[in-house]
Formats: sequence, structure tokens, C-alpha cells
Amino acid sequence: MSPRLVLGQLRAHAGRYLGTFLAIAVAVGFVLASAGVLRTITASADATFGMRYSDTAVLVQNLGDRTSAGTDATREEAAGAQRMGLEAIATTPGVRAFTVDSQTYVRVRAEGRAQQMTTATALSPDDRLRWQPLASGRLPARPGEVAVRADSDVPLGATFEVQPAGRSDPAPVTVVGLFDLSGQPDLTSAFPLYTVDEQVQQWSASGAGGDVRVAGDGSVPGTALAAEIAERLAGIPGTSAVEVSTGSAEARALAESFVGSRDVYTRALLAFTVLAVAVAALVIGTTFAVVFTARVRETALLRCLGATGFQLRLSGAVEALVVAVLATATGLALGRFGVSVASREAPRLGVTIPLQEVTVPPSAYALAAAVGVGVTLLTALPALWRATSGSPLEALRPGDVRPDPWWRRLAMVLAGSAVAVAGWTGMSSAVDSRSVVEAGAWGVLTFLGVLAVTAGALPTLLGAVGPVFGLLLGPVGLLGARKTARSPRRTAATAAAVLVGVTLTATMVTGIALLGPAIQSRLVDRVPLDVAVTAPDGVLPGGLPEQLAGLDGVAESLVVVDMYAEDDQGRRTVLRVADPSRVEQVMRREVTLPGPGEIVLPESSPVAASARDGDTVRFTFFSDDDGRDLVVRRSGDQWALARPGSVPAWPVAQLPDGSPWPAGEEIPQQFVPRTEQWLRMDDGLEGERLEVALDGVRSAAVDADPSLAVTETFASREQIAGSVRTVLTSSSLLLAVAVALALVGVVNTLTLAIRERTREIALLRGVGVTRTGVWLMLVLETALVAASASALGAVLGAAFGAHGAAALVGPGTTGNIGLPVTDLLTVGAGGVVAAVLAAAVASLGAVRTRITGI
Repeated sequence: MSPRLVLGQLRAHAGRYLGTFLAIAVAVGFVLASAGVLRTITASADATFGMRYSDTAVLVQNLGDRTSAGTDATREEAAGAQRMGLEAIATTPGVRAFTVDSQTYVRVRAEGRAQQMTTATALSPDDRLRWQPLASGRLPARPGEVAVRADSDVPLGATFEVQPAGRSDPAPVTVVGLFDLSGQPDLTSAFPLYTVDEQVQQWSASGAGGDVRVAGDGSVPGTALAAEIAERLAGIPGTSAVEVSTGSAEARALAESFVGSRDVYTRALLAFTVLAVAVAALVIGTTFAVVFTARVRETALLRCLGATGFQLRLSGAVEALVVAVLATATGLALGRFGVSVASREAPRLGVTIPLQEVTVPPSAYALAAAVGVGVTLLTALPALWRATSGSPLEALRPGDVRPDPWWRRLAMVLAGSAVAVAGWTGMSSAVDSRSVVEAGAWGVLTFLGVLAVTAGALPTLLGAVGPVFGLLLGPVGLLGARKTARSPRRTAATAAAVLVGVTLTATMVTGIALLGPAIQSRLVDRVPLDVAVTAPDGVLPGGLPEQLAGLDGVAESLVVVDMYAEDDQGRRTVLRVADPSRVEQVMRREVTLPGPGEIVLPESSPVAASARDGDTVRFTFFSDDDGRDLVVRRSGDQWALARPGSVPAWPVAQLPDGSPWPAGEEIPQQFVPRTEQWLRMDDGLEGERLEVALDGVRSAAVDADPSLAVTETFASREQIAGSVRTVLTSSSLLLAVAVALALVGVVNTLTLAIRERTREIALLRGVGVTRTGVWLMLVLETALVAASASALGAVLGAAFGAHGAAALVGPGTTGNIGLPVTDLLTVGAGGVVAAVLAAAVASLGAVRTRITGI
């Protein structure tokens, strides 16, 4: 092998290798961008959603919980357990500081609006444990001062009233600080308040408790510190329900509760990587197949002049290696620059979380480089081998006149069909088991099988039906249609380029379209109730339930009866009593419903904490005389539920002698059932229409009784939607790169294929076909092939995208979400347009070929 020969070939074929260079560079950049963008988004989501545990080594939950205490004795017992527990934590070696996130529920009363139930949380006095970043203003320093979210549309200096739960006297507060909590949905409250602990304790009727966050001094690992604290707390009476975990574990759990399991990110990263590698291999392989096929006569001439097949193969391999190395280096720089640009411009694209430092792991560079160099050599060598095999004299014959045996195409169809069926079966099985990487690998195998079937069958099919379309387009169209069958290898190369690009784009479009609603639907499951209307004394004004149920935008309405259920330990909870079928109608998802003689209790409820599913526990309600034995059912939902008939009805007002209460006399408060109203809004409401409907509910509540509270989950859902957009923005960025890669593959293949048809074009010009006629023939031929490949690619992409989304979030989550038909049609049409434009532009130069080019 002569270096001069290699350099001479590179210079002589610079035009051909330019397209190959671009294909490799874009493919390498795509692989690197896939890893870099997704890794950056993942790290940023973990850091943002887990911000509250950024300096927390250990989290202690349920220490001194007094929310379910039904007597002063049980409240004092819980307070004592908290005091001793905090002393034990403070004296544990390795503890630097701790804070109690005391929290209580209050009602916010703003002028002209219904009251809103929300939370008030104590700020940590320790700077490192106070996780809320201050955007403007200052921190609350005394009672009467609060801080709120910066995106709550409440300005600094605003004043409103806060009514503590169970009290009638509201307290005025002033907003002194705004916290930047962008991208952090709060599913407990849409409008949380942050203030000093003294204020929280004043607002709490029985003393507020909360999670204990512990900061370590770095001398003891978090897991060991958590184990030591758990052991110390185990010896304190009243701490049986305490849960101890590490801050990092809680941060991951919190991030997962908002944006889905972190494994989804890992699987998505691997799936995109598999997809990127496969597409890069197909694009590069198609490009080199065209390049070396065009040089068959050249290599044959060199062999006739004395060059051996080994020398030509070695020279061609070195050419491919040089191009691969240069293109890979360019692609790495392009991919890294693309990640930086995407991260810098992310806020303009709708990313609602602050991105961390751009993260591109070293393994991503290694993988991208391996794709650029390794895939180039693997795909170039077979094409090079075919170009240098066989008889040199046979190779000197024009490629267009070489026969293509029918049995070869039939073998490709049969083998490709078998591979596609095996790949589809394996992919379906992997989707059912939620194995994304395995599903991606089987999907690539399926596509290769389809590609083989297309290469073998499409020229024959177009040869059969093409003349029908050709007759409608005149002699030039008929000539172009017949060319598709006369040159099966060129038709297969064109179809492969379009099929790869359209399938890739359609797969990502479908996957993104299905993942967004699927993830959002799963997150909305955490807040399945749209609106709850409650009163401070538990008594709704007469006529209000009927009025709210008749408002525009309200789809379902349910009045729920509230009462206390108390276990034998004196712990009690608010029990909602309603017909289970009506509860099912008002909720946005299935919730655990009670059967006859059952009580549904939240998993987190201390009431009957030791009871398991199926255990029978005795509960009392209004007095010790109305005890009922109920079968416990545990639930992850937030409501304790029972059906009418399983629990006592509210006592009927009677005179001391047992006679009925006189008509017209006011019934004592203790005999008036406490109720609240649950509303489900119309599914089609959004934007301004939704706000108008909610304003109607608020106005009706204010007019009936200004003390009523309207609790809405829509602000939380909007925050959730923002989080989902954050997750999918990275996919949208990758989609843009994928489209670029697809366009490069299509344009490169078509340009090279048309440039190698000089003899054919010169012959057509010699027999009298005009330049316009030749140009139309080339364009119509490309349009026919591209339309067929685009239609198949859109269908394949829809199937692959649906399976990929199902593998990521589960088949049941995506089953009811429709395919993006309009987007798929746009992608298919875009593939045809891109191919036709590439052919049209490339043909402008080709039709200028002189007749002497024969």
C-alpha cells in the first residue's frame, strides 16, 4: 500500500467523502449529545427535586407525631417522645446539627377569594439545613412574617389573613420573602407558607411536629449514622412508628415521586444510546455502500494494471480510517458544543429547573469515538470487499446493466422476514418485562430484517405498480418508474436512506408524544381529587352543595360526611363516609374503596398502626357505646374511608327524656353532621376556560360563607406538567439532532447515487431527452421510492415508539393514549420532501452532463 495512493484517492474522491465525513460527524455528535443531554438533565432533576435534602445526612419521620392524638395524655406522650428523641439525636457522635420541619395546616383568607387550605412550615435556623433558596426579600424573623413561592403571584409586602385550623380568630401576616422553588411541585399545598417555628407552634392547636433532618459532621457515613440514630430511638417509649433513613435515599425517592423512577432516566439513556449507535451504523453503512459501489470500475481498472485485491482493500481501509478519525474528532467537538448550547438555551425551551454543570461522562466520549471509528470500519469493509471481489473484466461493465438474480432478492426477503419476526417477538417480550435496553436491541434487529425485506421486495413491487403511476406522468414518468426495478441496488440504497431517517424521526416523535401524557397521568394520580370545599366548623351552608354541583365546568359532585374514628390506643383520624360508587366517580383514578364492614386507612396513619390488611380492629366514634369491629384495609391514598351502614350514623337530636327534638328549635352543634364537598371538573377544561370554572366555584363559596375553604390541586398539576416538560425537553433536543442526522443520511445517499449516473444521463441526452426531461425523470423516480419508504418508515416508527414508551413507563400507562397521527403524517411527508429536494438539487448539476460522457 502506497501512502501516495491513499492521499491521491482521498483528494480524487473528496466530494464523495465529504458527505461520508458529515454523516460520521453528525452520528458521533448524536451519540455524545444523547449521553450528555440526558445525563445533565438527570443530574439536574435529582439535585433540584431533592434540594430539601441536599445537606441532610439522616431523616427521622413520625417522631412525636401528635396529629392523630385524641386525648391530652396521648399528646403529652408524643411530645415527651419527641423531646427525648431530639436529645438522643443531639448526643449521637457524627451529628453536626438538626432541625425539625414543624408543619401545620392553616386557612389563608385573601380579599375577594374563598379561603384556601394550605400548609405552614417552620424554616430551619441552620443555614445549611435551610434548603429554600431566597429569590428576593428576606427571611421571616418573627411571628406575623411569612415567605412564599416566587411563582405564586404574591408580591413582597402583601398582607393577608391566616386562620389556624380549629380557631375562629384570623391572624394577619406580611410576605417578607420569596423563595425560588421553580421545578419543585408541592403536592401537599399549592400555596405553602414558610415562617419561624414560634409562629407554626402558635397556629397549631396541639403543638406542631414534623420530620427531623440531621446534618452530619462528615466523620460518620450517612448509612452508619442513620443506623446509630435508629438504634438510640428504638429504646425510647412511643417511637414504634418512627422511620429513619438517609437523606440521599429520601432525595432520590422525592425526585422519583415527581418525575418518575430514576431508573427511567437510566433506561432512557441506554435506549437512546442503542438507537443512536444503530442509526449511526445504518447511515454510515449506507453511505460507504454507495461510495465503494461507485468505485467498482475504478478498482477493476487498477487490478487490470497490476494492483492486487489485498492492496486495494488495505488502501480503501486506510482511506476509511482516515475519514473516520477526522470525522470522529469533529463529531466529538460538535456533540460537546451541542450539549453546552442545549443547556444554555434550555430556559428558552421551557426547562423549569436550574440545570447543573454540563455533565458528559468519559464513557460517553469513548462510546461516541467507538461508534465513529469502529462502526465506520465495520460498515466500510463489507462494501470494500464487494467492490474488489470478482473478475476485473466483469467489474468494468456498467453496474446498471449487471443482472440481479431473482433468487438473491427472494433470499433477502425470506431471511429478512425471519429476522424481523424473531426481532418483533423478542421486542414484545422485552417490553412486557420492562427491559428497555433489551427491547431496543430487539427493535434494531427487527428494523434490519425489515430493511432486508425492503431491499429485496421494493424494486420488484415498484416495477409492477410503478408503470401505472408512470403512465399518468407521461413517458418521462414511465421511464423513471421502470428505472426503480431495472436498478434494484440503487433503489434499495435510496429506500434504505429514507427508511432510516423517517423511522428514526417517527420513533422519537411517537415516543415523546406518548411519554408526556403517560408520565403526567401517573403523577396526577398522586392528586386524584380536583376540588374540596370545607368549612371551619365542618358544616356547609344549606343549598351550597346543589349550587356547586350545577356550575359550568363541574362534572361530578359528592357530599362526604366527616367523623372521628378512634382506636383502643386513643389515636384518632378523620373518617370520610360516602357511597364507594360515588367516590369512584368523583376521583380521577381508582382509589382503595371500603366494602361492607371495612375501613380504609392510609399507610401513614398512626391509627391502628400495627394492624395489617384483613385484621379486625374495634373503633369508637361518637361515644364509647357505639364501638364497631371493622376489617382494616391499608391504602396509599390520603383518606380514611368507610361506607354508610358500616359505621354509626350521626346522633339524632333528642330531649333528655328521649323524645324527638321540637320542630323549629335550633339543633345543638353536636348533632349537626360535619360534611365537605368533593368536585371533579370537566376533563376538557384547560387554560382560560379552567380558570373561569374555578372562579365560579370560588365565588359561589365566598357568597355562601366567606369562611369556607376551597382546596384545589390544579396549581400542583401545572407544576407537575412543568416537570414533565423538563424531562421531555432533553428528548426534544435529541429529536432535533436526530432529524439532522436523518437529513444528512438522505441527502448524502441521494447526492452520491445521482452523481454516479453520468453515463446513463449522457445516453438519455444522446437519444434526445431534454435536460428538463432527465431532471423530471430523476425527481419522479426518487419521489416514488421515497414515498414508499416514508410510508413504511412512519408505520414502523409509530410501532417502535409505542413499544419504547411502553417499556419505559409500562403498557398500561400508555394504552389509552392515542398515536400522534398528524405528527406522523408530517414526518412521512417531510421524508418525501427531503428526498425529492435532495434529488432535485443534485440533478441540476447531473443533467448538464455532455453526450461525450457516455
